[in-house]
Amino acid sequence: MKYVFVVCGAAQHIQALHFALGLLKQFSRKPAVVVTDASRNAIPIQHNEIIDIATPPQLSAHEAAIYLKTSLHRHLDFNNDETYCYLDSDVLAVRPGVDEIFNHFIPPIRFCSDHCRMMEFSPSAVYQPGSEELIRKQKELEVLRHRYQPLEEAQKAEAGAHYERIQAIKKAFNAAQPAHAGKFKDFGSCKGRLRLLLAKTAFKALFWSNAVLTFPLEILYPGIRKKSFESLHKAVFGAPFEFDAFVQKHGYRYDKKERKWYDEQGQFIFDEAIVIRAIEAQSAFRWDGLTLSWQDSEGRKISWPSSDALRQLIHQKFGVHINQKNWQHWNGGVFLFGRASIPFLEQWHAWTLEIFHDPKWKTRDQGTLIATVWKYGLENHSTLPIEYNFIADYYHPRIQYNGDLSFRFRGSPDCIRPFLLHIYHHFGDTSWPLWLDVEDRAGQSFSPTE
Repeated sequence: MKYVFVVCGAAQHIQALHFALGLLKQFSRKPAVVVTDASRNAIPIQHNEIIDIATPPQLSAHEAAIYLKTSLHRHLDFNNDETYCYLDSDVLAVRPGVDEIFNHFIPPIRFCSDHCRMMEFSPSAVYQPGSEELIRKQKELEVLRHRYQPLEEAQKAEAGAHYERIQAIKKAFNAAQPAHAGKFKDFGSCKGRLRLLLAKTAFKALFWSNAVLTFPLEILYPGIRKKSFESLHKAVFGAPFEFDAFVQKHGYRYDKKERKWYDEQGQFIFDEAIVIRAIEAQSAFRWDGLTLSWQDSEGRKISWPSSDALRQLIHQKFGVHINQKNWQHWNGGVFLFGRASIPFLEQWHAWTLEIFHDPKWKTRDQGTLIATVWKYGLENHSTLPIEYNFIADYYHPRIQYNGDLSFRFRGSPDCIRPFLLHIYHHFGDTSWPLWLDVEDRAGQSFSPTE
């Protein structure tokens, strides 16, 4: 049983490899081999077991790395039915027990699921008319968010205990949502929908009755309508109605229009929209508070495109029909393989070489991986547990970092403690609390040189 890395080219990739090897040695008792084309490397690889393979000279360094990755079966020894675990150089071992991954091998080959589905992945694999400009703008927004994120972190630090109290207030308000606040689509049974309908009807009756009864008094006692309805709502539904009133009871004031928080004396605490304001000041992007999305200068929504183009191109080029339009594809960052994997790997390699010079395809190996999976009828093949390739996507809206290299998906109570952490964005970013914890676990900092 061995781990396998493939790296060649720029110094930053080799330095990331060295960092990954250091962590693997800390938590694993298994050997690791590095497959490379040394003639392409900007700096030497420091490791005790290296396989040096000459790659076709016409390939770029990126293509050469993919060439080696998909042809590992040609360069490794399977005489003793060896099982290998491939790791991308941005996949880091972060806790004891990582070697248990070898107990999860199910022939012919085993990968983890990716962090998105096939339609969302499509623009990353193939060129699509109209999508490239949207992708460029999305990436530009990501850079701006990252640039101004320290402003928000500085605000949190300055707000101190106020920030944590306000988060607790927001959580308490959301937890106390009344029965009429639900949506019909969230109820599968007729009984549940009927209860929701009755609650909404009761709410409307309460609202208009209060409005009519307090109308004559509003001139003499401004604000009595809101105060009266808040009390009635609390009595009938057992929950607060106005967020402002709920906040004030806890000693704070929230300016909904400006998205700013103040204490009861009117002292400013923090601005929830500080990053939004900074981005708007330094770019043509504008935030739409109604749709909670970014727009470009022409008012078009900025979001990652999603399409069926990859599925269609796989059928056109390789004759492989994928009958699940938005299949949950596999991620190529970690996989287990052995002698039984050779036919699969050979096909993956051959098809990957075919797309290198096809202008419709981007230089990736995941699109051809999808094609190979379906060719071999492995679309329902069991994938590795998420702990063995947890993709820590810096921009993923559902991932919540809990500290101590543990995570939750928002809305789920389950805590995930990965053995192998895939740093999908911002490898080495010391402004990211997650990365600081990685360095702490490694016992060293990652300091790439030019």
